[in-house]
Amino acid sequence: MHNCSEPYVTMNLKENPQIKDILVRLKKNMSGFIELEPYYTPKDVDVCIQMIQNHLDHMAQTFDREEAITLVKKTVLDLNDLNEKCNACLIETDQREDICEIIIMAGHLKGYNEMNEDITEEWREW
Repeated sequence: MHNCSEPYVTMNLKENPQIKDILVRLKKNMSGFIELEPYYTPKDVDVCIQMIQNHLDHMAQTFDREEAITLVKKTVLDLNDLNEKCNACLIETDQREDICEIIIMAGHLKGYNEMNEDITEEWREW
């Protein structure tokens, strides 16, 4: 966890190699099911990826856990809405694991949570 005597730093979380790899895998996996799932489109996949990238941009600018958790809640609720619009088919088990890993890792890199702390669970419907 973060040492309170050190100032929080802003960082480009989207450039983290692990996060980049997960985002690529996530988009590929979601896109791979489009032909099998009539409930979502390539645009829905793009919207989902953009929501996650926006989350990373905003998380990079946070300075305390409270602010970060508020952001996590907003992102998860927005993803809930998108997934509901897609008949709960956009975010399946593999996608859920990837999205959670990205959100949790971003918070961890900022020093707000441990990697084994699911900061999405309270609001997540997917």
